[in-house]
Formats: sequence, C-alpha cells, structure tokens
Amino acid sequence: MSKINKALSLTGDENNNIKKSDSSVKRRSKGEKTREKILLATISVLAQKGIKGTTHRAIAAQADLQLSLTTYYFKDIQELVQQAFTLNCQNTSTSSHHLLASSFALIESADKKELRKATAKEALCDELTLNICSQIMKRIEHQAEQLLVEQFMFNEAQVTPALKALVSKHKAALMLPFEHLCQYFNKTDPQLDAQVMFTYIAQLQYNQVTADKVLVLSDIQPAIRKLFAWIMKLK
Repeated sequence: MSKINKALSLTGDENNNIKKSDSSVKRRSKGEKTREKILLATISVLAQKGIKGTTHRAIAAQADLQLSLTTYYFKDIQELVQQAFTLNCQNTSTSSHHLLASSFALIESADKKELRKATAKEALCDELTLNICSQIMKRIEHQAEQLLVEQFMFNEAQVTPALKALVSKHKAALMLPFEHLCQYFNKTDPQLDAQVMFTYIAQLQYNQVTADKVLVLSDIQPAIRKLFAWIMKLK
C-alpha cells in the first residue's frame, strides 16, 4: 500500500480522534469569542463607570452573558481589567497609525523642490492641518470609549505598578507615527517635536470625549495649524 493510501486508510479510532480534535478546535474558538466579548464589554464598562464601577456583574450585564461565565473566564477582576487595557492598547495603537497615515501620503506626494518655496510649504501646512483635524474629529466621534479607557489606564498606572510596563510600551507605540511625521521636517531631534505634538493631540482628544459641546472644526483648527507651523518651521 502506498504512503498516500496508508494515510487515507484510517482506523475507526483514528477517525474518532480527528473528530474529537475538530470538536476541540470549535470549542476553543467559541471560548475565545466569549473571552473577547467579555473583554470588549469590560472596555465599555470602564468607559462608562471607571475603574471602581467595573465589576463582574456590570461586565456580565454589558456583555449580555451569565455572571458565571465572566467569573469562569476571568476569576480575578484585576486580571480582567488589565487584559481589557491590553486589548484597548492594541486598538488605539492601530487607530493612532491611521490618524497620520493620510498625512504621510500628502507629504510624500508633495514636490520637494516646490517645498523650498514658502507659499508651497504654507499650502502643505494648511492641507495637513485640515487632514489631521478631520481624522481627530472622526476618532473622537467613533472611538470615544477607547480614548476614555486609554486615559484611565494612564492615570491608573501611576498607582498600579503592574500597569507601568504596559503603559510604557503603549506610549512608545503611539509615539512612532508622530516621530515619523516630524522626521520629514526635523532630522536633528524629531523626538522632541513628536512628543509635543503627541501630547497636545492626545490631551485634546481626552478633553473632547468628556466635553458636553459638540466638536466642530473651528474649535481645533487654529491650534493644530500653529502646531504644524511650528514643526515645519514656518515663520
């Protein structure tokens, strides 16, 4: 019998083992989906109630799951909150990169010789300002929960040593696209410019997600324009 025929000629026990294995994969997949549902619910509860209001019962209600399921997957509420912070970090890091992606495209498409002219540089500054403002407004509108939880995590890390490593790693990831952007205009110390830009935009977003007033372009455009003009060294 060939090796292929041998491989196809499975005994009843071997077939049963494969069925059990397939069933196990399905169970793990369902379990992972439940875990993710619990973590996403935890992010929502953190955004609504803060750290103190985040309990197994509140999370179970948010996830529309039995309380026993949340305690089965996450017996320790502190572990659950930390894993929710970790998932939120992954989501906000991705959205931070998206925030500046179209700005990179604008800069890359600009004529480098033309940018030696003040008028061309001013025009690019205006384009970048409008682009970033638009992205910030979309992020505040659609990712308010993520931003709130990110802010809670930064604050909580000041009194929770277990979070400090996660926060440090997350801030470094958030800073990367800002450093990349600032390198276009400052080859010497872009990290300093990036830190100023990141800090201002992050604080702007955190303030706006808790504000009662609906954000409009004119609320943020002048300040962002000044920020870009400073980074681009416009007079």
